Amino acid sequence: MIAFAVATLALAAIMPLGSVFRYDYHRGDTWNYGDLDAPFDFPVLKSSAEREADLKHFNETFIPIYNRDTTTAARMAASLDENLHIPGMGEESADRIKAVLRRKLLQIYGAGIIARTENFSSDGLIRLIDGGDISTFARANLYTPREAGMSLGGMLKNNFGIDTSGMRFDRYIVPNIHYNDRLTSIAAEEGRAKLSATKGFVTKGTRIISKGEVIEGYTADMLDSFKSEYMLSRKHGSFLADFAGNLLYVSIVMSLAYMFLIYFRNGFSLNFSYVLFLLFIYLMMMIITVAVENIPLMSIYLIPYAVVPLFIVTFYDIRMSILEYVPILLICSIVTENPFDTFAINLFSGLTGIFVLQNAYHRARVFISTAAVLSAYILSYIAVSVMHQQGASSIQWLDLLWFFGNVVLLLALYQLIYLFEKIFGFVTNITLLELCDTNQSLLRELAEKAPGTFQHSLQVASLVEEGAKAIDADPLLARTGALYHDIGKSLNPAYFTENLTAGEKSPHEDLEPEESAQMIKQHVTDGYKLGKKHNLPGKIIDFIMTHHGDSTIYFFYHKYKEKHGNVYDEGMFRYPGPQPVSKEAGICMMADAIEAASRSLKSYDESSVSELIDKIVSTQMSENQFSQSLLSIQDINTVKEVFKTKLTNIYHKRIAYPERN
Repeated sequence: MIAFAVATLALAAIMPLGSVFRYDYHRGDTWNYGDLDAPFDFPVLKSSAEREADLKHFNETFIPIYNRDTTTAARMAASLDENLHIPGMGEESADRIKAVLRRKLLQIYGAGIIARTENFSSDGLIRLIDGGDISTFARANLYTPREAGMSLGGMLKNNFGIDTSGMRFDRYIVPNIHYNDRLTSIAAEEGRAKLSATKGFVTKGTRIISKGEVIEGYTADMLDSFKSEYMLSRKHGSFLADFAGNLLYVSIVMSLAYMFLIYFRNGFSLNFSYVLFLLFIYLMMMIITVAVENIPLMSIYLIPYAVVPLFIVTFYDIRMSILEYVPILLICSIVTENPFDTFAINLFSGLTGIFVLQNAYHRARVFISTAAVLSAYILSYIAVSVMHQQGASSIQWLDLLWFFGNVVLLLALYQLIYLFEKIFGFVTNITLLELCDTNQSLLRELAEKAPGTFQHSLQVASLVEEGAKAIDADPLLARTGALYHDIGKSLNPAYFTENLTAGEKSPHEDLEPEESAQMIKQHVTDGYKLGKKHNLPGKIIDFIMTHHGDSTIYFFYHKYKEKHGNVYDEGMFRYPGPQPVSKEAGICMMADAIEAASRSLKSYDESSVSELIDKIVSTQMSENQFSQSLLSIQDINTVKEVFKTKLTNIYHKRIAYPERN
């Protein structure tokens, strides 16, 4: 409870304040909430496309700024007088022609010579600073250096018939109109800043949208603007009120998750490592969601929420994965821009993944599950998009690329399974398969030191596996736990009759009944110590501790009563417990007692086997041994029938083969 309370506070603190908008809508949808009037004044914002169009138009029509150099004309005119040589002319004629050229050059400089024209506006205009004045000039009124040179040469040739091919006019032509980058940048920034981000204004009480109206055009723009203004005002609202709202919402969801553990998965809820892992997942997914929502251009569809139920189904079961995944989505999706879309798409995809991955005994199943998740992502996204937009043409197909990145991250994160196993003491099917190998050191030691117990364990494992399959429990976990349930007997094998050879004396003949009972139940604690020493997973150690529950050691209990009349301390003749806390451990308890007792049957006909099984299970039920195991009466009856069939088949009569001559 403390862990859940702390996690609830942490989630409420991580959740952005005032992040929830009451209405979830999409353009093209029909408004189904009822008439909506503006609760306050707000401007109608332009869409991003409209703002981009405004900016594009501004950039195209913006007139850049140039400066005129007022000293260049006089300097170049003086240079022309001094340095220009006109071949074939007398001094007087040359001076007269130079004077004409000088006036033409000054006229060209008066119009302006510009080096580059790429900075002009789309209309071919510039703003020219000349002294203290600024005026607008058109490109047609300005010269380039080449045009100025051609104008001078053309005038000489046309007016005086002089060949100008050898004359260099370029030395007298220097641009006197220069681009002013600093002033142009300042003016452009000021102009862009003045571009209006709004296209209207809504006053308080104005109808924004009516029920049944299609969300499109200016109405959709008003809704978007209302949402933006509402979210902005909420960010500056009361901290305590916003936090209280977050805390209340998270508390409701977390209470449901907690109640599920208490009422339906009590074995998990009592194991703190399980609870800690679940709460860790809650916090990590909330942190990732909030982070991605605050990264520009990043899509929420990149977050592999589907890895959450895959983690849970790997460590727990399918029911746990579904009923804990839903609260995680409820908490995380509420802080996203489109809560319904986020919740629905990730719910469908996550459920698809766990249906494919459950009881996976091969790692290749993970890739199959990932492919199924990707397909579910794409199909559910298309379905939701078509439902909102009322047509396939509006689907943003490029958004599907986010899902490919999503499943790549899912595959990468799933590799954390091994790390979580070690940190939280979990066990996966792959680990169980490895533990089932009879070459494992503990099983090999059991086979060598207590061969009878080892054979008993193999038989119990076979029974338990079939029983688990019959009631949809975990057959691999059941089989693995059954193989290890009696490993404690390897420390004192002679005290257990299955390890004695024919005619061998039992050490119990020299012990008092209470001493014998102590040696018998010691195999449970010895098994626990061996399991811990060899780092067996907690789920397997549970089988060792619970396969007898806290039941009575009947043989020595009755032997003591026959000798002393009554028992002053029944605890001496009870196993230490606890009782089984899972279906698989409960089945193991049944199979262990039944298989051991079946060896003493004089007849293995169907009636004898059935009577034995009914008697043993009835005794266990009368002692309330299955109360924590999640086994229903129907489950127990189903398992009993499986055991009856299995044992009858094991001990069926065989034909007598004739002896060879």
